[in-house]
Amino acid sequence: MDDSLCLCNTLKAASACCERELNDALSALDINHCQAAILLKIADGKISMSAMSREMCCHKSNITQVVSGLEKKELIIRSLQENDRRVSSLVLTKKGVEAGAQLKILLSVRAKDCMNVFSASEKKTLEVLLKKYIEKYRM
Repeated sequence: MDDSLCLCNTLKAASACCERELNDALSALDINHCQAAILLKIADGKISMSAMSREMCCHKSNITQVVSGLEKKELIIRSLQENDRRVSSLVLTKKGVEAGAQLKILLSVRAKDCMNVFSASEKKTLEVLLKKYIEKYRM
């Protein structure tokens, strides 16, 4: 197999392993990792659906689907921006704020467990390399 294809497959497999571990940590809250990532981004401040799509490197329709699920769980609300009614911002509800606090703790602990296979230096190198890749291919 081509080295680049092998690397792409390895990256995908590593991502799937990480996703599985984080989803396991969140199962008690009935929230998956994608939902948690969106909640945590919203907790950092109002963010539009378009900005969320760019940040998470995924299609707007995927974000819309996840956001709709979070709305049904009453964790977030969409609010239209006054200066451009076509743009909606995402805001946490009180229930969402409470869930966000729990998420940060659960994800932090599990992420440390997942990444303890690497030394501090290796983690930093991996972070730099992955950010370089993401910046090139971000939507």
